[in-house]
Amino acid sequence: MFRLNPRFAVLMLAVTLGGCGPEEMMKEETDTETEAVLATAEQELVGSGSYVWTSSSAATPMGTSTDRFCFLEKVRGRLDGPSDHVRIFAADGSWYLHGNAGSGGPLQAGARCAYRSGGVLSGEYEWTPGQNLPTNMGTASGRVCFLTRVDGEFNSGGHWIRAYVSGGSWFLFGSSSKVYGRARARCITVPSYSGEYVWSQGQSYGEHMGTTTNRVCALVYMAGEFASFNEYVDILPTAGSYYLRGSSSTYGVAARARCF
Repeated sequence: MFRLNPRFAVLMLAVTLGGCGPEEMMKEETDTETEAVLATAEQELVGSGSYVWTSSSAATPMGTSTDRFCFLEKVRGRLDGPSDHVRIFAADGSWYLHGNAGSGGPLQAGARCAYRSGGVLSGEYEWTPGQNLPTNMGTASGRVCFLTRVDGEFNSGGHWIRAYVSGGSWFLFGSSSKVYGRARARCITVPSYSGEYVWSQGQSYGEHMGTTTNRVCALVYMAGEFASFNEYVDILPTAGSYYLRGSSSTYGVAARARCF
């Protein structure tokens, strides 16, 4: 768990970033923006086990939503239609993991939860394909954002969604060429968070993201053609460390994650 300085506040800033892709956005990030470290706070964040939902199954219960938050750590399978999606949602005081495989599936999602111990959890922010500008999610100082919903269509190497930092704020954006789909994200106040870890198709090994002790890692970006169960991106905790990894028999599959 972690204890937080109560001085954090959400700062919503106007932005004009129309048409920029993930490479341009990476150039805009600085070490100051990606490492939002607060010396007065102590990080003691402990994650739950992993929860899994598979298409044709009921929503997976993930426990109480009181003083806990949940985030996506795995997406696998076919995302190729207007109703295809995986999502985390809260209902009746509990968190759930669910989705829909409208294009035939199979489809799978993985998530993890952590105690927030006083941390301020935002509502969900949303970006949709008809939206030419990114969604502003507020200040990047002492706050980290992560994906909570991913919708199809991911049917080419040029399709992507991303929660990212630019100019001192968090934004949620995606491929403007998509016809269907959307992305959602939440943010939470934290003492610190890492820069982005990157895995991309053709990388045969998992990207090492450091220790699992008192920290968790969440997906902030995914891209590529998700056409079958051969395509996936996920965060794997093993032997005391987190790894970002994936697989694909199609094109352009990639993922990014942050730890906090």
